[in-house]
Formats: sequence, structure tokens, C-alpha cells
Amino acid sequence: MRHLTKWSVLIFSAFFIEQIFTIGNISFNFSFLLIYLFVIDYFFPEVEQKKIAPSEVLPVLFFVMIGLIEDFFQGIIGPAVISKTITGVLLIVLVRQLFFHWTEIFKALVIFVFTIIDEIISSLIMIYFFDFSFNTQLFKAVFLRGLINIPIGLILSRRKP
Repeated sequence: MRHLTKWSVLIFSAFFIEQIFTIGNISFNFSFLLIYLFVIDYFFPEVEQKKIAPSEVLPVLFFVMIGLIEDFFQGIIGPAVISKTITGVLLIVLVRQLFFHWTEIFKALVIFVFTIIDEIISSLIMIYFFDFSFNTQLFKAVFLRGLINIPIGLILSRRKP
């Protein structure tokens, strides 16, 4: 029950802040931070389990749920679900393949790169399938969202892997 409450508050807070606050005309992308925190929390539990490898089913369902919530706010169903699921699965592959202790620099790099991958996938789907216009401000916005996610992700994931 405690975990459900924790994740409900995190999801509500992330989407509330994402919808209310902007820098210039650039909104935040805290939904990827939710995915990052869920993967870190799920695959690196505080209490070790008895040699049972965690399944990928629950994280993928979480990725789809976060994508659907973001798509409901955008008014178009599909782009965020696809981008969140792809980046989440790539993050799971990274977590399962790397067994060493993650340094803060490596965590920052992972957050930055995966936020950019998430934004690029979502933007390409919006441009290709929904005929949204492409401009140079997109690159600036994607880069800024990646930079904004780094300190917040590091603060929220301290003491993990």
C-alpha cells in the first residue's frame, strides 16, 4: 500500500508540474523520470529477493500507463505510449546488462540520453503521422528537457544502484 501511495503521488506531482510550469515555451518532460525511477526502484530493491529475477511485465505496463496519461494530456493517443515503451525497454536492457555500481556521472548520462531518445521518438511520430510542423526550436527544446531532467533525476535516485 505504501508503494502504491508513493507512486500515485509521484505520478500526480510529475504531471501536475509538467502541465503548469514552463520555461519560455518549453514544457518539462518529467514522465521519463517516472520511468527511470520505476526501473531503478524495481530492479534494485532495497531488500534483496531470493535469487528471483524480476519480470519485465510490470515495468512495461507502467510505461504504457505513463504514456497513455501523457497522451491524454496531449489529445493524441499513440506517440507517448510508443516512445515511453521503447525508451523504457531500452532502459531495462541497459539495467540488466550492467552489473557495476552506477556513478553519478553515468546516471546523469543515462537520464540525458534516454530523455533525448524519448523526445526524438515522440517528435518523429508527431511529425510523420500527424503532420506537425518541424522547426529548429525542437532541437533546443529536446536538449533543454534533457538538461532539466538531470539534476531532478539525480536527486530522486540518490542512494540507488
